[in-house]
Amino acid sequence: MDARSCIEAIIDLEWPMFHSVNGEDGPKADCQNDKITFEAMRFAQFAAWDQPSRLSYLEDLQAAKAAGRNLCTEKYIHMMKSTAILQYRQLEHLLTFPDAEGLALVDSITEKLIEQTEVLFQKFPYTSGFGRPLRSSMDLGGSTSVETYQRGELMTYSTKTLSLLWQHLLNLEQQGRALARDILENSIRSYGFPDLETAEAEAKLRVEAMPIEISYGCACCSDDSCGDDGCDPCHD
Repeated sequence: MDARSCIEAIIDLEWPMFHSVNGEDGPKADCQNDKITFEAMRFAQFAAWDQPSRLSYLEDLQAAKAAGRNLCTEKYIHMMKSTAILQYRQLEHLLTFPDAEGLALVDSITEKLIEQTEVLFQKFPYTSGFGRPLRSSMDLGGSTSVETYQRGELMTYSTKTLSLLWQHLLNLEQQGRALARDILENSIRSYGFPDLETAEAEAKLRVEAMPIEISYGCACCSDDSCGDDGCDPCHD
């Protein structure tokens, strides 16, 4: 299986999980019906991974599907530990947690990615999450941090996938590269920009020309209408 086929197989398994967060009959956020954007953003992420990490995560998804688990739902429940602790405690029993080695890797990968994202926030503020908080300690006022999203997703990976991804991060660093930047570059290319500098200049012009408040994510997130269980599927 080549890289593209592997990524497509991952997305084919992830999309039904993402689309069914909150249940088949539950309220859907607009983003849960936007398959094109979902595919573009997930492709950007996994194109920045190496093949061993991708194949391992594909195995995670296949095993989850066979066991009747929805990794996207679990991701949002994990996020609620920082954003909605009472609801998290009500849903915690639905989660499958990494083992001790996996939890340590989640911490290491999260910290490394946050360090890399902080650099992007400083250099490319308009294209790397304008207005979004970086740390989970800043999960206030309905705005969920980058750290909370990243940790929530990592908590759904197997220890094998986490170990391979951690090694990939270290290998990239030895090459003078950062995974967070590679993912962002892939993302802006999906919108037709040749590089981050061009995207940043265009985004800055658009923001400065807008007389309204900027909001990242869909409007429903601000009033909890994404679902009674508090899952926030507006950000993959």
